[in-house]
Amino acid sequence: MMLESIHTEHGYMMRLLNILRQKLAAIQQGKDVNYQLLKDIVEYLQKHAECCHHPKEDLLYRYYQSHYDDCREMKDLELEHTELARLTQEFSDTVDMILMDAVIPLDVFADKLNIFVQRQIAHLEFEEKHIFPLIRNKFTAQDWVAVSAQYEECACDPLFGDQVSERYRGLAERLNTRG
Repeated sequence: MMLESIHTEHGYMMRLLNILRQKLAAIQQGKDVNYQLLKDIVEYLQKHAECCHHPKEDLLYRYYQSHYDDCREMKDLELEHTELARLTQEFSDTVDMILMDAVIPLDVFADKLNIFVQRQIAHLEFEEKHIFPLIRNKFTAQDWVAVSAQYEECACDPLFGDQVSERYRGLAERLNTRG
């Protein structure tokens, strides 16, 4: 159940990252973009990943390492989560600057957006293709029970949960109309 939940969250994140890719293409074509929409996406990714998503993954990774192989790739993922949090904060700060009318050359912004999107996608794909199969192959029913007992489920997802928070209504509408 926990791995399926993480996989579902990855799908949600990919939907948001695909919108950012579309916005990157628009910027590269000289079109205007809605920077508030970018801010909403980055803020959601930041808050949800740091508060709910990555802690859930880190718990799985630590459990795997303590009960099975000492997998270097999994050790690196916890560090990568920290690095992604730093990258996300830096990109969020850049979007905030633009929203406060700071002058940032579009090519510089496009490069930052591209790096942000590519790093996020590479991370998700690595987990899906390399890490999750290791966990699926090794974990027993008892392992899943033990891991689930250690994890306290996060509060409702403010964008993809049963109730969309007011903060993310515009983004939810964007996802529903063009998802």
